[in-house]
Amino acid sequence: MTTIKSFITIGKNIFLPMLFCILLTHNGQACTIVSAVAKNGHVWTANNEDGPFGIANFINVYPRSQTDKFGYYTMTYLSPLYGQSGSIQGGMNTVGLSFDFNAISYVTSFDPETRKSFPQGNDMILPHILGNMETVEQVIAFFEEFWFVDGFRNAQMHVSDRNGRFAIISASGIKLVEEGDFLVSTNFNICSGESSASCWRYPIAVEKLSVLGASFRTMQAICLETEQKNGSTMYSNIQNLSTGDVWFFSKHSPGIQIRTNIATLLSKGRKSYTFSDLKSLKEERTVREWKAPVTAPFSEQTVVKYLGTYEHPFIGTVQVEAGQNGIEVSFADGINESFILDDQGNFSLPDYDLYIKFETDKKSRKLQMSLYENGFWSFTVEKSVGLSRKKSSKK
Repeated sequence: MTTIKSFITIGKNIFLPMLFCILLTHNGQACTIVSAVAKNGHVWTANNEDGPFGIANFINVYPRSQTDKFGYYTMTYLSPLYGQSGSIQGGMNTVGLSFDFNAISYVTSFDPETRKSFPQGNDMILPHILGNMETVEQVIAFFEEFWFVDGFRNAQMHVSDRNGRFAIISASGIKLVEEGDFLVSTNFNICSGESSASCWRYPIAVEKLSVLGASFRTMQAICLETEQKNGSTMYSNIQNLSTGDVWFFSKHSPGIQIRTNIATLLSKGRKSYTFSDLKSLKEERTVREWKAPVTAPFSEQTVVKYLGTYEHPFIGTVQVEAGQNGIEVSFADGINESFILDDQGNFSLPDYDLYIKFETDKKSRKLQMSLYENGFWSFTVEKSVGLSRKKSSKK
């Protein structure tokens, strides 16, 4: 389960602490990450992001700021709002530094008191690394001094650079790979010496790199052959750290593979792109201009079929009840919001571009609730079978 408290409140410009590291604090998200040097000296890295169904993913581009040395892009769940936070899933900068994460079992032996907290806070650690560091050795030195407060205990960071140096950083320790060797990480704890035998993806990646060597085709083959069989691989990202070329493909945009370059992405300025529309990386899209929603005539009968409990293993329990002019939505982290019925048939916040749509899934025939922010789909939860709670809007 995750929290969306900061998601809604940050969007509405109400200060609350941002969600701390979705991946780093959430159990069970699998990933396959590989890094290797090709015969021509080019450095390649690739990853599959395996995660929950019904969750959107985003690519967030940040040109160099006045306080940073380098521009970069990041990848996030749920919203672009997490693009510069502890919730970054992975990223790459203009000088060929890249990182991603594998979920691992919680490390109980680590003592966070052995590290300092970062002066700028947890949420600025990963943006600081991408914005200011060039080498794996610099990242290692950083984590030998600083750590996430109360976090980064059930994940390992797979970090790579343009010089062909690769490392794993986790609460169990740090492993810098011998120069010239490749690095494959999945969901076993490399620094603790945990066996790779339980992971079917690991030997596939190792064999591909050992036999074929590093290249785009090898990285693509690894991504395709280590996709989760149940369809939970959300997206794949391949990077040539030597040239800055990057490739994206995703189940959210079936059959589409986009090749671009980090310099090209940065030339377009600060933007976020949804994996649900990868073509927007190449094609211009109309800029969405938000207008306050127009309230539609409302009666409880209008919303009665939507009322009840919705569940999602990542989002948690969502409760929908009748409100005065629409619905009241309660999330598992304690946030409650009133959404008005608008003239488009959606349920909208009156003061921010966030709205909810209800639809029946064609396969399961179950009612689903989807949330959209700034026109982008964010997540979908499914209505539970059983009795629904109902709250009268009468006062």
